[in-house]
Amino acid sequence: MASLVSSWSSEVNSIPEKYVVPLEKRVYADVPIGTHIPVIDLTQPSADSIQQIIKASAEFGLFQVINHGVSEILMADALAVCKEFFKLPIEDKAKFVEKDEGLSDFEPSIDQRPKLYIEKEYTPKKKGSNTNEKETVFWKDTFGHGCHPLTQDVINSWPEKPQQYREVIGEYALEVRKLSLRILDLMCEGLGLEIGYFAKEHSQTQLMVTHHYPQCPDPNSTIGIAEHCDGALINLVQQELSGLHVRAKDGKWFGVEPIPGALVVINGLILKVVSNGKLLAGVHRVVTNSTSDRTSVGSLISPVECIIEPAKILINENNPPLFKSFSYTEYLGYYFSDTTEIEAALKPYKL
Repeated sequence: MASLVSSWSSEVNSIPEKYVVPLEKRVYADVPIGTHIPVIDLTQPSADSIQQIIKASAEFGLFQVINHGVSEILMADALAVCKEFFKLPIEDKAKFVEKDEGLSDFEPSIDQRPKLYIEKEYTPKKKGSNTNEKETVFWKDTFGHGCHPLTQDVINSWPEKPQQYREVIGEYALEVRKLSLRILDLMCEGLGLEIGYFAKEHSQTQLMVTHHYPQCPDPNSTIGIAEHCDGALINLVQQELSGLHVRAKDGKWFGVEPIPGALVVINGLILKVVSNGKLLAGVHRVVTNSTSDRTSVGSLISPVECIIEPAKILINENNPPLFKSFSYTEYLGYYFSDTTEIEAALKPYKL
């Protein structure tokens, strides 16, 4: 438990060696705020929202939504109980740490049981590679658990402290899932798919993931999380402070401005496959800062098992499939495969 970053970070003035990012992998915290990243008002006519969502998805794989129907009071309460969880005494959090050191690759959990851990960059070992290559450990603590199907057994597995955690996160999970499916339906309309295309087998699970990035004495030597695409279908993120960066289609990085009441929508790799590349998966990263703790709450919608493939209605002579069909289990194998290029994480096969 002592390995949790939040348990010791306030007491150090320098970065422990395992958290120092190698020079060739370092990123700098200061990038321009992406004022051109779309902020989409969901109370406007749906045709306008659809056009903006498709355009943003093709350029960034990421956008923000406002006036989305999730209560700002509920959003504030959800963020507050998540922050409070990380401030609990170690003994109240110990039951959620699976390993003595708490160090983990990101691992999808079929039963989505609650898990508290620190995370290292996933670096598959290549034939002939240097096995002594330094692992990058992220400057954050992460707590994740399932939220759908939202049974009483699932809720009972969540923390008993803070006292309001189960009630608040239960309501928040339901509202954010409803919004996720609404946004996915707007994407369906924009792509020419039937409404509800994503609402069944592609959306069987929901994982709530809270990242806590403690104040860092040297942000340029650490990383909150390295650049990546989400393996989920879609991720809705609530952020309060800056630190989230997105990579545009031209390769430039921009900061995603924290907007009160907004939710950040990040397209996952499954959307890229199903849309046959029309929608990008949002390549993003998070940097640390030297002045404040930063906490974000994400809701990831994913399958349990289904066939991942380009939607057949989108395929014709002028638009051949860019990806072959594969099971979700195979897809996860591609996602965690031996690759150094983030956009090749799926290893698509052109036919």
